[in-house]
Amino acid sequence: MTTVNQATRHQLISRIIWFVVFVAVILFISFINGPKIGSVIQGLTPPNLPEATTASERVWLDQNWDPAVSKKYHHISQGTRTLPIPLSWLLALEEPASNAFLSPFTSQGKFVDDSYLLRFGFIKGETNELNPHGLPIGIASTPSQTLPGIKSPTTAVGFNCAACHTAHLTYKDTEYVIEGGPAATDLGQLTQALGAALGQTLISSKLPIVNGRFERFAKNVLKDDAYNDANIVSLAQELEDLIEQLASIPNAVNIVEGYTRLDALNRIGNQVFALDPERYENYVAIDAPVTYPHIWTASWFNWVQYDGSIMQPLIRNTGEAMGVNANIDTNAPKGEKRFSSAIPINNLWWIEQALSGDAPLPKREFTGLLSPKWPDRFPVIDQKKAEHGAALYQQVCQGCHLVPISSEEIWQQKNMAPIKYFVDGVEHESSDSVLNLKLIPQDQIGTDPAQVNVIANRTVNTAGKDDGTALTSTKGMGIDTDICAPAPTLPTFAFDTDESDYKKEQLVNVPISDGSSISFGLALGGVVQQANEAWFEENYIAKQDQAYYTKDRPNCLRASGGYKARPLNGIWATAPFLHNGSIPSLMDLLSPPDQRPDLVQLGNIEFDPENVGIKQSENLKKQKGDKYSKKGFFILDTTVPGNSNRGHEFSNAWDDNKGWDQQKKGVIGPEFTLEERLALIEYLKTL
Repeated sequence: MTTVNQATRHQLISRIIWFVVFVAVILFISFINGPKIGSVIQGLTPPNLPEATTASERVWLDQNWDPAVSKKYHHISQGTRTLPIPLSWLLALEEPASNAFLSPFTSQGKFVDDSYLLRFGFIKGETNELNPHGLPIGIASTPSQTLPGIKSPTTAVGFNCAACHTAHLTYKDTEYVIEGGPAATDLGQLTQALGAALGQTLISSKLPIVNGRFERFAKNVLKDDAYNDANIVSLAQELEDLIEQLASIPNAVNIVEGYTRLDALNRIGNQVFALDPERYENYVAIDAPVTYPHIWTASWFNWVQYDGSIMQPLIRNTGEAMGVNANIDTNAPKGEKRFSSAIPINNLWWIEQALSGDAPLPKREFTGLLSPKWPDRFPVIDQKKAEHGAALYQQVCQGCHLVPISSEEIWQQKNMAPIKYFVDGVEHESSDSVLNLKLIPQDQIGTDPAQVNVIANRTVNTAGKDDGTALTSTKGMGIDTDICAPAPTLPTFAFDTDESDYKKEQLVNVPISDGSSISFGLALGGVVQQANEAWFEENYIAKQDQAYYTKDRPNCLRASGGYKARPLNGIWATAPFLHNGSIPSLMDLLSPPDQRPDLVQLGNIEFDPENVGIKQSENLKKQKGDKYSKKGFFILDTTVPGNSNRGHEFSNAWDDNKGWDQQKKGVIGPEFTLEERLALIEYLKTL
């Protein structure tokens, strides 16, 4: 036998031996950690992802922001640590091998490479002083943060506002970026892929000789001066500790979110009341996904969130930062900075100011971030059809969605007025006027109830437990403040859904404190309020100056029982439609309900200018039962609770002899002819 043949045979035998060792290590880890082998293999296997978006040209639509504002918005820190590893680890980590058993024998590209990270729906970022590593839009770093399993403070990596509220779509080989639009990301897939990459790297650290994945990781993390045996061993232990920590936390999902959707309210609740304080009994499975809402004009809404549950901008923004894992201390004793957080409130104020601009009144104009205009490169708007559509909008739509914000009528007091509320029986009024959005009861609008039920039904336990000994006693979270809420009303035998009932709502201050089963919404308002107050105290912000940050609006929370109808400026750029993303285009939304598709493909951002929405595959019916297509796109099944595409229907069930609140549930207008649908769509392009 020749020397070459002997060497080849020796190499083959060696690889077989180390492959057996690798399998043995996986089996050993499976055994000591308890779960079944299949679960371990699944955790080491990354998701099948679509290819990253490619286009020969990128266009930024004019939305009243200059490039400097966009650049800062894209990467300003909100103190978050959404990705649970240090920045140095993220930059060094390789993307996971598609086959976990082959991971020790392959070398992959970096996890942060655009060719991989953009496949989760992110938008390519620009390398600059705020983003030196060229990370995607919406990913920011924050120094001196603590991470579970990591021994020393480190630079953390997390999402900011732009991660969820920057959109992009493609048309004829051009990518259009839309500031403040709904993101197309898939956080569940990202989490799965990151876990697989970390797990494969951990396995590599346990293997002799075929440990190249971990060795490359260690060299990139430690750099030349720190790359020594002691630090390599320490890094391997930190990696193992981190994965053990991540594996111990709950992560149940009942309804898959998929691309373009997130169960934001439940995720915030889980982070604040379950994961941060390690009160896992407060964890609820993800079950109410919504599309990322577009946020232009939203600074001037009287209530935000799809269900109109939160009023104050700072409360909304601080809560959002907590939801994407900004560190908050709920364990320190009272008087020792409990509720202090990593959230830089000054940065949140800057973001809100960039979005809102100056107060619309008395100048009678909206500034800040404006809605995008229909691009000149898109098919030309048929003005004659648009005129017909404008008449239809006035007849059918503006009763709920208000008059167009470009109209003079929008400045009338019925549409825009100060917020009035009571504190200790004394009426107060906000200094600025806001848009009075209509709230439509879920019982009437008929869209999926999962989102509105989160605030209405969810409770949390923030109380302490005392079993009689210091070792078994725990303290409560420490909620102790006043917040604003609708005044309680006495129950009646008949519920009148007349719209005027919602105008009579009186806002009063109410005390909120710890309890074993308290309202999630009020508890969240209390925690966020106290976190903001802690920041004010730490930064010596006088009481009279705090209105500068709160926009002089009260911290009001409510279980609305319905969904708000927002103005439709820029609606053409916000597909998919309905709050849960269950309808792919305006044509589908305006068509008779039985013509709406049962399956919706999400993740493909190719724009359909004729139907005004996202392109759909012609083979979707063949993929019923699959959560993701062979190309990696999410398949939303509208028959699943939480994903319903019913409600907000223009139907022949409409009765001209009845008022809107007496119609069949879900029916909001008469059925449109095809000509009327096309006309209305043409008009909506102009808003």
